[in-house]
Amino acid sequence: MRIPCAALALCLLPGTLPAGPDLTGTISILDESFDGPLNRYDGRSGLWSTLPRRGNLMTNAAETVFIDHGVLGAEADALLPKVHEITPDGLALRTVAIPDAVLPALRAYMKATRQGDQADKIRFGTGEITTAHTWAQTYGYFEIEARIPRGRGRWPAFWLTYAGLGWPPEIDIFEAYGAGIDQPTKKDGRFNTSVHFDARGEGREEIYSTDIENPYAEPGTDPKPKERPRGDRSVFTFNKYQDSATYGADIYSEFHIFAGTWTPETVTFYFGKDRDSLREIYTAPTAEDVHSPMFLIANDQFTARGGWWPAPEDTLEQVVAPENAYMIRRIRVRAFEPELRLDMAAGASAYDDRDSVILDTPGDDTIAPGDGFDVIALSGGVDTIHLRRGKFNKIIRGFEAGDRVVFDSYPFLDAEDILSRLTQVGADVWLPSGADPGWPSTVIFRDCDVADFGAHQFESRWPVALDVWRAEASRKRRPEFDIDGDGRLSGGADGSWLNDQGRAIAMTGGPGPDRFVIASRDSSVVEPSPGSIDRIDTMIPLDLPANVEHGVARRPDALLRGTAGNDRLEAASPRALLQGEDGDDLYDIAPNATDVTIRLRAGDGHDRIRGAAAQALLAMGPALLARRGDWRLSAVPEGTLLTLGEDQSVLIEGLDEAAVQAMLPAAE
Repeated sequence: MRIPCAALALCLLPGTLPAGPDLTGTISILDESFDGPLNRYDGRSGLWSTLPRRGNLMTNAAETVFIDHGVLGAEADALLPKVHEITPDGLALRTVAIPDAVLPALRAYMKATRQGDQADKIRFGTGEITTAHTWAQTYGYFEIEARIPRGRGRWPAFWLTYAGLGWPPEIDIFEAYGAGIDQPTKKDGRFNTSVHFDARGEGREEIYSTDIENPYAEPGTDPKPKERPRGDRSVFTFNKYQDSATYGADIYSEFHIFAGTWTPETVTFYFGKDRDSLREIYTAPTAEDVHSPMFLIANDQFTARGGWWPAPEDTLEQVVAPENAYMIRRIRVRAFEPELRLDMAAGASAYDDRDSVILDTPGDDTIAPGDGFDVIALSGGVDTIHLRRGKFNKIIRGFEAGDRVVFDSYPFLDAEDILSRLTQVGADVWLPSGADPGWPSTVIFRDCDVADFGAHQFESRWPVALDVWRAEASRKRRPEFDIDGDGRLSGGADGSWLNDQGRAIAMTGGPGPDRFVIASRDSSVVEPSPGSIDRIDTMIPLDLPANVEHGVARRPDALLRGTAGNDRLEAASPRALLQGEDGDDLYDIAPNATDVTIRLRAGDGHDRIRGAAAQALLAMGPALLARRGDWRLSAVPEGTLLTLGEDQSVLIEGLDEAAVQAMLPAAE
């Protein structure tokens, strides 16, 4: 039973309040104390993004945008007050008045990112930090030590949200409200904890049950979630407003800890002056759609949309004063260490899509984990780790100079590109690969220094460039056409999307990652630079041009032929014909691509077939058919390995030997 008396809250004997968080079985992911320059993510390396993940600046505020230097150009930056600053007390997230001279650049940016109809309303800018491009996890412990700014209109928060596309789910570790400056408000000292659920976002067509009650609700309170209409559906919320005075706390004058533990069964919130006084304040059940990775955000909002929390004009100068910042002293994130142990010394296979701790042998190992949150523990030997980019992050312990990582389907051009992305985060090295715009994927090398790594430790195979045309608001749905009719299209410095629209166009790529769409047999594609990850989507029979190693067959019956390198050939339509050349190629079959034929010739290298592999047939060249008696099928953790010769094989993922046998050409 809680005693609702502020005078007693800090004087109770141990054990008379609900206990603090139990961190047994958790491992540290992040312990950020903001005692150096802000480790900004710049699209390649770093930790914290400082804008919403798609680059749209306006979200839940009527007159305020999220902003940072480096967005509007050098002239605007020179006039824009800092909204992120490291101080002796930690990170200051400030809300500032946008100078009049900056507004034209801001409005131009908002117009380019499809928010121009709201640009004239903007008066203020505010700050946020987020791991939208670097880290997301399912379940764990999340903690912030913060001091809340004063003033009606201020609305700082620390929260988690769905790492894919769509909203909710969302977990609000806290949302607080600035105390009235000239006179109190009903929200003085209050903060909110919430779990929002029942989502049908992109790729999520499930209808989640909302017939759920909170068995942990306090007596006399409604155990049902609150329902809020949102378009053609409703969002449901378990939440509780807290009065910090109940705990003898002044959240505006002193730092306090707000924390939450998210498990498969519950979401529990905590509050306290420090770690020793941290106590449970509210628990809610984990709803059906609150079981996917989320990333974290710490931000301030100001002049909330809808006018329900406006700032009085006569207090604005005080409310946006530089010293009245949302102060963050520390952020900690911990994850539950996977319970499943895969001990390779005992004969276990590392390839498993469940979350796991993978233990190597004392010798040289090849480790290929599946699509789960995995902790790979190396203890000796010279090890090679094969990682495929997916929804979940990886942690590698014990990585040494002789060990290697082979990255599959990451947006890494080569080993030097990987080295340039390594980021020191405390005692660990993070290798982020970004989000496009969902599912940030990062590898953490535990207890390492960036200087310890060399190019010989990394290899990138079948890379895929991030889909910046979905991830960046300024580029969304922005293919470039031959508007002037001169029959030519050229790529820009940072990557372009060039489309011939079925007409004879000469398309030339630039130094950045380019995407070409070709539908005319009279068009041509030239990619002069080998230093980027380029892709071509073809509606016609096509040989991949030089320096383009990623091709997608988009029309039925299209032939797509690769180069002499390691190519990524995708079938996205029925009856596509894919043919690699020398090199180790990846054939990726989309679910709708039925009756695909993959043509193999002697000497083609070590290839893979991925996706809906059962929908493909293998066509062999005469030299391969002549040595049919030497072919061998063997089960491997990823599927079935078809060995065609001493230096040639095909690994068919996800199929057993009988299914692969059905893919082979019939014996004469």
